[in-house]
Amino acid sequence: MSAGLFDDLSVPDGIEPIIGWRYWRAGRDGRLRSLTGRQHIWIPGVPFEARCRFADVDPDDRRFQFVSGFGAPPHRSPGTECTCGLYASRDLDRLRGQILFGLRRMVVGEVALWGRVIPAQHGYRAEYGYAKRLWVFEHVAHNEPALLAGLGDYGVPVEVIPQRHASFRPLAALGNATSVLIGSGRGR
Repeated sequence: MSAGLFDDLSVPDGIEPIIGWRYWRAGRDGRLRSLTGRQHIWIPGVPFEARCRFADVDPDDRRFQFVSGFGAPPHRSPGTECTCGLYASRDLDRLRGQILFGLRRMVVGEVALWGRVIPAQHGYRAEYGYAKRLWVFEHVAHNEPALLAGLGDYGVPVEVIPQRHASFRPLAALGNATSVLIGSGRGR
């Protein structure tokens, strides 16, 4: 048998997607955008596919390695030796512990994750994802009604909620930081 087509015959651990929580920025048109500086747009009806930011870099380019610290060979995202992947928190409380400022058109929601999924202490890094359910803060929905119509293109439930129900909570952030310190042995 030739290599290639049947190289990865592993059996998945599960068939159902894993559900995580995340924040997005929303454009005025209602298109979801990742919070990264590269502003990846989530296209309605199309699963989001994570790609390593180093995927198109020549691994022999030592200048790039020196500047960025990159050293992993090209790989499928999420990589076990890399930080790439589609990030999601395990639950809303953990997500609310992420410090986020200046996100005027923020949307919070559940995301279905599948493909290669790497679990972590507070969430997951996944290969594929799609919005499962979305919540828009009241002030955003009130000030930008076209945004709500655009979010409807994703074909998932969209609800309007008060910001206090899903925005950043300083005590949750403190809890996240404490559990990381305790988990690493530094908090003893």
